[in-house]
Amino acid sequence: MIPRYEKERIKKIWSEENKTGLWQRVELAVLCAKDYLKQLAIGIYKTICDRLEDNAIDLIEWKKIEKETRHDLDAFLDERRRFLPTELQHYLHEDMTSYDTEEAPFASMLKESVEQVRKNLLELMAVLKAMAKKYRYTIMMSRTHGQEAQLQSFGKRCLTWLKALMVDEENLNRAASSLKYSKLSGAIGNYGGLTPEVEKETLRILGLEPFYGATQIMPRELYAPLAQALCQIVQTLDKIAIDIRLGARSGNPIYQEPFGKKQKGSSAMPHKKNTISTEQIEGMARMTKGYLSMIMDNIKTWEERAIEQSSVERVAWPDLFHVTVHSLTVMTRTLEGLAVYPDNMMREIINSRGCYASVEVKKFLAERGISFGLSTEEAYRIVQLAAFNAFSPSEEDEWVRNNLPVSLEQTDEIFSKFQKIPKETVVSIKEIISHARLKRSPELGATLEEVIRWNGILGQIFQSGSNIKEFNQVFSVPYLLRNEDKLYQEILGEA
Repeated sequence: MIPRYEKERIKKIWSEENKTGLWQRVELAVLCAKDYLKQLAIGIYKTICDRLEDNAIDLIEWKKIEKETRHDLDAFLDERRRFLPTELQHYLHEDMTSYDTEEAPFASMLKESVEQVRKNLLELMAVLKAMAKKYRYTIMMSRTHGQEAQLQSFGKRCLTWLKALMVDEENLNRAASSLKYSKLSGAIGNYGGLTPEVEKETLRILGLEPFYGATQIMPRELYAPLAQALCQIVQTLDKIAIDIRLGARSGNPIYQEPFGKKQKGSSAMPHKKNTISTEQIEGMARMTKGYLSMIMDNIKTWEERAIEQSSVERVAWPDLFHVTVHSLTVMTRTLEGLAVYPDNMMREIINSRGCYASVEVKKFLAERGISFGLSTEEAYRIVQLAAFNAFSPSEEDEWVRNNLPVSLEQTDEIFSKFQKIPKETVVSIKEIISHARLKRSPELGATLEEVIRWNGILGQIFQSGSNIKEFNQVFSVPYLLRNEDKLYQEILGEA
């Protein structure tokens, strides 16, 4: 991984120093197991252990030998045997194949890396829990298909982000459960070298359990779900990042990434606050899918062993962890410093012209209009027409739409005039419907006769004071968000 996205803890876990240290640990664990099972003469294990632990692994010498042998594990063994008496050298790695030494360290590095991911994931989830509580009563517009939908709290949006990450955590834990297994069952997996008893005792010392059914290597089906879980975490972060980017668009942003006092949003345009952090997360998500694809391909191997998977795992796994941890760190920093604008959230609600309550209004009219011969379909069409009426262009807007300029000078003239037009009064579907002011729209199929009939029915419905009171209620925040408490109870365990 390039330094820009490299994370120190992941770098250390996958370093050659740590890897070779784990290799030595396995080699010594095998000797310890043999000693425990009385398969070695007294003193052999202790002598070898003392000699190797007293002499640090020389990575430079190891690399020098590997350059000649072109086999990293054998080069490691040659470097280690330098410190053993000739008569004891053959005990090191006796009856073992390379991946008897390497598989347990690989599982260990995966396990340590998962713990780092889990730590960062829990930190992010804690930030979202705090945000959900803080913005419990901060109202905003929801959107479906990019269009304004219904009212919700920003806290609820934070809860949906949180819940997705909770699912990802469960997937991560489930996938990581396979890391308790490893093997020392020889070159083809049928104990042609070490015995099952030595394998079991060695793995017990290492805190692992035998996997029965391996070839020369562990089946990569065990690890593919972990790559999927990591990729899914970053895909979820990308989903959150897209929400933030959509909400940060120019005009009246509802929230924006933290922006440093000396930060530059654009090299050319000084006014900009580009969403660089969340955009970067989308790039990270693309990379994770590439790493996942490579790791999935590692499931396939020729018969009992080929070496294709080795080169991939040296790169794809550490890089996948670097990218995952980096993405979690960036998202945590972004959400901790997120600038939230409740005023602009309210402006969006007001500018929706009452359409945030369209579902409740439709239901109200369907129920109250039955006695006046109003069908459920007509209730829908009335609310739809009211919305189109509320957003119908003014005369000035209509003129601009229908009179395209033919020169830049004319464009400038029209633009100057357009800027001076008084701000339009916001007309809500609440007033249009309750005052029976539906107008025929050229964009919809309702006839003039239908519109006249609907206005007549609306006039009758709203002669009732109780109907007016209940109608006004369906636009109120407490009514529309009355069931959000359930989400807080189920996700956070509190109302």
